[in-house]
Amino acid sequence: TPEDRAMMHLPEDSYVVVVKSEVYLEDTRLFQYTESRHRLDRFKFVEFARRKSSLI
Repeated sequence: TPEDRAMMHLPEDSYVVVVKSEVYLEDTRLFQYTESRHRLDRFKFVEFARRKSSLI
């Protein structure tokens, strides 16, 4: 948006990376919602997830 570009001091033809994340509780209720914006020229994404192993 123009506001994103102004806050990040970006020219009109620049892109912004928008990352959205949702975290749910065990009973499926939404617990956390995050939306962050990043400059494309300075953005690096690394994902790490740790999950409990389930024994049946």
